[in-house]
Order: sequence, then C-alpha cells, then structure tokens
Amino acid sequence: MEIFYQITLSVKTLLACSILPFLYFGLHAKYWYSPNRLRNIDIMLVLVASLSAAAIVISMTAPGRSAEGIDAMLLAFAHLCPLALTFLIVAEGRRRPKVTHTHQNPNSTSDETSYIPAPISAIEHLTWDDLIVSHELKRELDTVVRLLHDPQSAAQYGIEAPKGILFQGPPGTGKTTIAKVMANVAGLSFFVLRSDDIVSKWVGESEKNLSKLFHAAQKHAPSIIFIDEIDSIGKTRASDGQRFNDNLLNHLLQLVDGVIKAQGIYIIGATNRADLVDSALKRPGRLNKVIEIPLPDMNARAELFRLYLSKLTLEAEINYFFLAKMTQGCSGATIKEICNQAGLNAFQRESAGSKKDRQYQVTHNDLMTALEQFAPTSLQHGELPSGTYGN
Repeated sequence: MEIFYQITLSVKTLLACSILPFLYFGLHAKYWYSPNRLRNIDIMLVLVASLSAAAIVISMTAPGRSAEGIDAMLLAFAHLCPLALTFLIVAEGRRRPKVTHTHQNPNSTSDETSYIPAPISAIEHLTWDDLIVSHELKRELDTVVRLLHDPQSAAQYGIEAPKGILFQGPPGTGKTTIAKVMANVAGLSFFVLRSDDIVSKWVGESEKNLSKLFHAAQKHAPSIIFIDEIDSIGKTRASDGQRFNDNLLNHLLQLVDGVIKAQGIYIIGATNRADLVDSALKRPGRLNKVIEIPLPDMNARAELFRLYLSKLTLEAEINYFFLAKMTQGCSGATIKEICNQAGLNAFQRESAGSKKDRQYQVTHNDLMTALEQFAPTSLQHGELPSGTYGN
C-alpha cells in the first residue's frame, strides 16, 4: 500500500494512461486475423487499466493528499478518463461478433466492399454424435479427421494427409454440417469461402481476395477452408469459357497445389454436381479424396424425425419408421422442414382462437399436412399409425 502512496501524478503518467485506448486499436489492427491473440490482448489491457485505476485511487487517499486542492482532483480525474474509455472499448469490442470483416475498396465508386477473411470461431460445437449418417460413412470421415489431426503419425506410415476433400451428393444432405464436425473434432480453424465475398468486378481483385483467405488460413494453421458449391468457381474450363473464370480457377489451383506455400491448410469442397468440377481440381494432390454423401436411408430418416420432432410437443406418440417410409428419397433438410412446417401448422391453427385455449401441441393433421406439402410423391393416403419409436 505504501508504494501506491508514493505515486505522484504528472503529465507523464497522464500520457501513459492516455496511450491505452490507442494501443487497443493498434494491436487489433495488427493482429486482426488471430482471435485468440486478440482475446489475450484485451485481457492484458483490462488488467493494466484496472491496476492503474486502483493505483490512482489509492494514491489520492494517501495522508496529506486531501489538502492538495481541486487541481490534484482534476488531474486524477483526467487519469481515470482514458482508463474508463479503455474498459468501454474492450467491452464493446468483445460484444460484437467477429466472424468476418470488410473494408472499403479504394478503387470502388459504389458501396462494394473488399473481403478480409477471419475464421468462424463461433461455429456450433458439433461432434460425431450430432451426425446422423451411416456407420460406414462416419468411419470413413473419422479416418480422414485422424489424418488431419495428426499428420506426423500418418507420415510414419509413409502416407500423406489428403490435401483436399470433395463432398458430393444431393442438396440438403448435410455436407456443411459434416465439414463443421470435422473441424471441431480435429481441432482445426474453420474458414468458409463464399463466392459473393471473393468475386469482384475489379480486375485482379478476386484473385487477391482468394489469396487473403489462404493467407489468413495459414496464420491459423492447421485449418480447414470449406468451399460450398465449389463448381461455381471451379467449373470445368472450356475453349469458349470466360477468361475471368479461368483466371480465378487457375489461381485456386495454385493455392491448393502449394505453388503458393499453404502448409497446414485443408480444403473441403462440396457440390451436388461433381461432373461440373474441373478435372484439374480433382486430380491427386488436390481434391483427391472424394466422399459421397448420399440421401439418408430408412434408419437415418427415422432418426432425423426423432431428433427434429423432439423439439415439438406432440399430441400423440408417433411411429418414426412409418414417417421414414413415407419420405423415401427426402434429404435431411427436407425432413427438418417437414417438422418445422408441422409446428407452423399448429401455430396457425391455434392462433385463430384465444390464447388461453392454446395447447401448443402438434397434431396428426398438422404433420400430415406438412407431409403433403413437402413429400407429396411419397405420401400414401391413410391414417398415420401411432406407436413408439422403433416399433
């Protein structure tokens, strides 16, 4: 306590306190690509500001300081202002979601922004238990994840972890969810390549945005770059193709192939039209691991209905295998929408009456109406039998 009593406030100490808010913006601008480092920086600034504020308050309570007058009190208040501002800036910065960042394109005359990528650090903490896929597919995916998580052990067997993986399958089969699970289980940073963010009307800007994404992924290596609808930027080149599309694909091939150094980066592409993807992108050394993500089978559809209907209050027990039989050929996304529509039907039905009479329950008719809307070709007329799951 005595050491704080000896502190003398001056212009130099005021300058030191005033530096903290500027230090926040400087460090955040320098390390924008590293959320973990930014979090440590915020903690450090808060600790420094807290200790400084405590030291100033204690020093003002030292014996004899009360007689120094109003000027000393104003000087102390001037010290506390930038410290309080630092607290507010850090609190506001942590409150805002940090998924992607944009900056204004200096060459743009419109509201177009240039892409500055950042990892999606707030993706769901999904595990294998959250995936409803066949045992064979889960085992194949788990093998790939173990290779990504421990490439050194793979090297001892004389094999290399796949540089890229291509998910192919119908829409709505959960390709994006599978990629998130793989990133979580393997402990990798997760980036998403969106064509809307990458593609620009300015010459060379698209290639530059693509390089920024790989550069940010390199900073967070090991990491996964997920490219949904990869056929949109990796479409097969043709003699009459547009030069712009060819240049962007050529640059992507260089990045994936490692001509531009990209160690510790794994590419996961997803498409429902694998035939449209350029063969150079699928050759060994690039997206050489092709995994088929099929539509859910009978057991998987029943499990999906059990999962999504568990969020609703059902009027009676449901035979999930009967629902699975009625939705043959439907994707997981369609089944999710059927369950959601059943809840919406119940809401529309009960909202017509008074609020006190609502049961908040999904009935047989609510579910049948949803099935008729989203699975009309598979729906068989008749009563929906009741029963517990598995019967």
